[in-house]
Amino acid sequence: MKISEVLARRAEQKNAGKPPEDRPRKPVGRKALKVIRTRETPNPKALQFVVNAEILEHGYRSFTTKEDSAGDSLAMALLNYDEVKTVYVMKNFVTVTMEGLDDWNRLKTPVWNIIDDKIHVYPSEGEEKKIDIDVSDFTGLPQDKKLDAIEMVLDRSIRFQLSQDGGGVDLKGLEGNEVQIHYQGACGDCPSSKTGTLQHIERLIKQQLDGDLTVISV
Repeated sequence: MKISEVLARRAEQKNAGKPPEDRPRKPVGRKALKVIRTRETPNPKALQFVVNAEILEHGYRSFTTKEDSAGDSLAMALLNYDEVKTVYVMKNFVTVTMEGLDDWNRLKTPVWNIIDDKIHVYPSEGEEKKIDIDVSDFTGLPQDKKLDAIEMVLDRSIRFQLSQDGGGVDLKGLEGNEVQIHYQGACGDCPSSKTGTLQHIERLIKQQLDGDLTVISV
């Protein structure tokens, strides 16, 4: 047996007992990435294109114009279509929102082909922020800690659910008792984002932080 094979076998044995998150990440070449399926979202104008591997470890990328997509060949190619309104990249999917069409019949295949051709792994920007704040006296917290506490609720209770539907949410600010959020991806133009989803987010924030808080979409 070659020494390289021996070393490879030892490495496999060493990693065998480790949970997946503790094992070294294997780099994924761009050519190995491909779209494996689409997933409908609650927003009929947004379609989620699921990729066969993780393309962004944490955070997201959102593109709405050719100018803000400069340097990203995938977003630029998609936004060359007049009917493509936004491109949202997260975890292992790309959500594309369209406008000016009644359905996805004409646009789905070209968008699929562009993602297959241009998809790549996005570098994460910094370390994922883990927030753990005592919110038993939320009203007594300074402003920056209040914002962190709201981010903590969004991370723990809301963002994962929204990502399953191809979207996300940003915290834009806190003015008095008014929490200001901005939807991303499929959530942006979703009919339920201003009603059911907003009410759900407000209910969780009230329950976990302060009953006097309200939430608006900006």
